[in-house]
Amino acid sequence: MLRHDTGGFAASSPPEGFDLKDFEEAGLRVVERRFEPKDLIFAPGDPDDQLYFLLSGVVRLYKIYGDYKEATTALLKDRGIFGKLSLVEGRWQDVFAEAVTEARVAAIQKAAIEQVIKTKPDFALKLFSSLSERLRQSDEVIESLLHREVSTRLATLLLNLGERFGREEGGRLVIEVRMTHQDLANMIASTREAVSKVMSEFQREGLIETRNRRIALLNREALAERAAGPTGLV
Repeated sequence: MLRHDTGGFAASSPPEGFDLKDFEEAGLRVVERRFEPKDLIFAPGDPDDQLYFLLSGVVRLYKIYGDYKEATTALLKDRGIFGKLSLVEGRWQDVFAEAVTEARVAAIQKAAIEQVIKTKPDFALKLFSSLSERLRQSDEVIESLLHREVSTRLATLLLNLGERFGREEGGRLVIEVRMTHQDLANMIASTREAVSKVMSEFQREGLIETRNRRIALLNREALAERAAGPTGLV
């Protein structure tokens, strides 16, 4: 799992060695689906009868709390496994899964997985280890978001996005996923106005620059100091 040590936003990937081939070798049938940016893969109230494996692209998981604020709990890129841990039938989704870019997703029926788990303990251990770690991080992410200043949360988010989706270019780290200030606000449970104010501060201080909705990190050390800032009210 990739996660910046300042806390906050988490970017998730599967544990070492876990791949789609594990499902196929276990005899599980997978169904591939394609999504465009902003398409919802599932939402609260949808049947919770499948697990999902990200074949390509970027997907984010988020919850809505309080006054309809969004909190991103995980951002997955290529090979991330997601969905609820429970294999009990009759449950419903309680989070949103949204494609950030064009994405290919494989879906596997939980009923079939349950049968395999009964006969293949090694497969079961890998699967539950992967999902339980992501769920643990999700809870920690939401808790940390609620008690940190916007500037601290935003600096943490930018560092994580740079670590996960950045490309070195002329001494800068360019985040290759295009995002608006509203997108950033949704990821840290804040408002567009608050994020725009802090982004302007970061630019004046020479920490970042933005062009065509692409953000470049210019001073990661200074951003890390901001990410480790004091907690406080939004």
